[in-house]
Amino acid sequence: LSGWQDAQRAIRLVRREAPARGLDPDRIGLMGFSAGGHLTLMTATNAQTPAYAPVDDIDKLPCTLQWACPVYPAYALTDGADAPNKEGGNPDGAVLVPEFAFDDATPPMCFFHGDADVYASMNSVKAWEKLRRMGRQSDLHTLAKRGHCFQMNAAPGTGSYTWLDQLWDFLARKGLSK
Repeated sequence: LSGWQDAQRAIRLVRREAPARGLDPDRIGLMGFSAGGHLTLMTATNAQTPAYAPVDDIDKLPCTLQWACPVYPAYALTDGADAPNKEGGNPDGAVLVPEFAFDDATPPMCFFHGDADVYASMNSVKAWEKLRRMGRQSDLHTLAKRGHCFQMNAAPGTGSYTWLDQLWDFLARKGLSK
């Protein structure tokens, strides 16, 4: 849980310091890759669940996010909770791990993954489906024939090269890119 604790504390610290730095404390987002994508999902879906006992007045601030971007989040389904998805996360019985609360403070998200990713393809799909059922309009981008860490083999003109443009578009549509 230390990563989740660190993430909640970091959001609170950013929120406290934002006005002094000319930033909006109500426009905070989080992006993570692979295991960091898992942490991004955990942090975004559990803002109302304290990860640690309060340390000081900073912990009175909310640790809510206005957006999140889990990129090929790993370990998000019961099929693959601690390893590659055994059956690709495809069986109906493969559900999101219980540590994701998807509470009322869960923000909209923008997911990216390759459909050949042994860790994450259906993780993103099932999290996106959950958000959709909650009424949180989110984006889901699937890159054909791309695996885990798809950016490592990015070629100009492909989705694995221009995925940040799609994230920027998502943020603009949500009014968060100003």
